[in-house]
Amino acid sequence: MTNENEVKSKKNTPEWLQVIIGGLFLLIVIIVIIAIVGGGEKKPEVPQVLFSQQIITESSVREAIKDLTGLSVGLKGNITKIEVNDYAPTLEILDDKIVNIYYKPTALWDERASMTTAVHTAIKTMETLFKNPKVAEVVMWQQGEFTDQYGETKTRTAIRILMNKETANKIVDWKVIDDRAWLDYNTFFDLAELQYIHPAIKKAL
Repeated sequence: MTNENEVKSKKNTPEWLQVIIGGLFLLIVIIVIIAIVGGGEKKPEVPQVLFSQQIITESSVREAIKDLTGLSVGLKGNITKIEVNDYAPTLEILDDKIVNIYYKPTALWDERASMTTAVHTAIKTMETLFKNPKVAEVVMWQQGEFTDQYGETKTRTAIRILMNKETANKIVDWKVIDDRAWLDYNTFFDLAELQYIHPAIKKAL
């Protein structure tokens, strides 16, 4: 049974005060709902700085090339090491860097496939890295498993290809270079320097 005093108390509450209390309660509910909904909104994404505008570091280089793909491009998931070194201690090119990319592609059918992969991986990587004016030189180190005359198998350098910024800046269309290399990968060595081929690969070509 309702207490008689409670009934009297409700009757004695002015109607205008009840309206104010009800309005405040509704306002609190609305504020809580807005806070919950607003909290679920995604924060605006921070614009990504292009590699061409970044400082050359191991991490910035890795981020720029780690997902490069394409026919006979052997980088994705196969990068073993990245080194960034000073090019030369002169005032003119104080901040220029040499970038060394070490990678070990898988599922290469034969020695010709090794050369093809080395060339097209180099083209794709160099095209990306030379967009940054502070990259003075790119050296691509393709690695592979080789067994010596004593039966010991080790990871060694298979093919090493180098290009400098002076040559890269003369290239108008990297796609043309890539297409031409499909006809004959040796055409790429009119531009880049083929510094090394493992004897086992060289012998089989």
